[in-house]
Amino acid sequence: DSKYMGNKFLTISLLNHYKDEISIPQLILPEQLVSIDKVISGFIMPFIPNNTNLSLILYDKNVEISEKIKHLRSCEQIIQAVHHVKAIEGFLLGDIHESNFIYNHDDNKIYAVDLDGCKIGNNQIHSMKYGSFNEKLYGFEKKYPLDYDDNPICNINTEWYCYSMMVLNTIGQGNVHRLLINDFYDYLQLLKDNGVGKELVDYFCNLYSYKSNVSPAPLLSEIPDDISKLNVNEFAKQKKLTYM
Repeated sequence: DSKYMGNKFLTISLLNHYKDEISIPQLILPEQLVSIDKVISGFIMPFIPNNTNLSLILYDKNVEISEKIKHLRSCEQIIQAVHHVKAIEGFLLGDIHESNFIYNHDDNKIYAVDLDGCKIGNNQIHSMKYGSFNEKLYGFEKKYPLDYDDNPICNINTEWYCYSMMVLNTIGQGNVHRLLINDFYDYLQLLKDNGVGKELVDYFCNLYSYKSNVSPAPLLSEIPDDISKLNVNEFAKQKKLTYM
């Protein structure tokens, strides 16, 4: 609708206005909106020809977990860089998930794309893959405040929540983020029983608490080399979770 596209235009305009202040090479900033038959349908961004969407790498069973962790650390560094842009108050990456990152095979670096979902200036975040319509976040309004549509408002806690779901989905090779709360805690026990470090598991437990979220990247070394027993789809089958 017009309000939605007006917000997209505002976001892209602000990103271009502040591009010198942002100055983060690993952010692929949108350059302009594209209209078809006078209807805005997307935006143009610089083309990286030799790239792979990060989701394909993180879910590829043939890629070593050590390689995946390296890429997850690169994503975390991008998120941290965004948070440290002092010239823009409240600048956040917003809609953080694995499909919004790409791996450039030419320079072996990770880049963030689709930045129309970021929080900048007085724009609004209409959707976060791991945050929107997530009932598990309800009840923690001080940590995950809600807007008028009962969606979490993008803040530093949602940033690290969404990143943590990227990490968990990588460990579980599937949609860990879809687990209902009791099943989620059962899955965390599976992680602890199969080699994932206690400190990292405890961090995941605190995602649904009033304890503030921070980056879990320093704890990623607690992920074991063998994650074959941590597959969330196998976990769901054993528990007969029909919703998965």
